Amino acid sequence: MKQENIMKYLHIRHWDYWWSFYGLSDDRISGVEFSITDDKAGDQFFFHLDICTLPALDELIKSGEYMDEEDISQPYFIQQAEKLHQGTLEYFAGELFYKDFRPEMSVYNHLLQQGAGIRAVRSPEQAPYYADIFIREERSLLPPLLTEWMERLSIPLFCQQFRFRMADIPSFHRAKNAFEEDYGLRACISAK
Repeated sequence: MKQENIMKYLHIRHWDYWWSFYGLSDDRISGVEFSITDDKAGDQFFFHLDICTLPALDELIKSGEYMDEEDISQPYFIQQAEKLHQGTLEYFAGELFYKDFRPEMSVYNHLLQQGAGIRAVRSPEQAPYYADIFIREERSLLPPLLTEWMERLSIPLFCQQFRFRMADIPSFHRAKNAFEEDYGLRACISAK
């Protein structure tokens, strides 16, 4: 039986996304970390992604915080970033995470380019559970654009077309309360 229109839910993992969404901070939404689940409540985990746009990629390269220059994958990472900027790639995987296993970046990107899908890059016993993905996008990853990108990436990453929906969009009031609480705690900690 062919499975069509399977819904997956996106659960944003950090409040700073919503603070930027509502204009409570000046940060641009150039990257977002989220879980994908099979249910809206978030109990049935499917995968975890961290997606970064070109501005986030540029900042990560400039700061050197994503990958050390000594890392064996660093030249390949820079090459993939250049291809993304040139438009010869629409996306690439920066890193895949497995429990107790870390593959070489060029190996899994080669498999992705061959159409194998991200979950085919297996450790000796399991598929990855988390990936960093860099996309050829300049705009802020607001919910409609994020879901659009996920639907575009669904087949290349998961070898199946899914539909995506935000599981929960907190109200402005809820986001503002979390913002004030977080920054209030930061002020108390820095005053000590």
